[in-house]
Amino acid sequence: MGKMTFVVDFEDGSEPVIQAGFNIAGGRLCAAAWHDYRDDHLSPEQRDIVIESLNELTRDEIDEECHAEIINKIELLTF
Repeated sequence: MGKMTFVVDFEDGSEPVIQAGFNIAGGRLCAAAWHDYRDDHLSPEQRDIVIESLNELTRDEIDEECHAEIINKIELLTF
């Protein structure tokens, strides 16, 4: 089953009523968060620490393709 994520800003007080199983254009709501998802992102300083730590690993400890994929995901999780 395919999943899509949308982030929609609403003026305070104009948010739609959302409940489990809410139908959206033929799909069914399976998760919702009542905060800005970016609040959980890494700060640039935290990102740098994670990347430095990952770069300390030797080639024997982590596959190069896996390493690159992790770095790309860390970049996406930065504020």
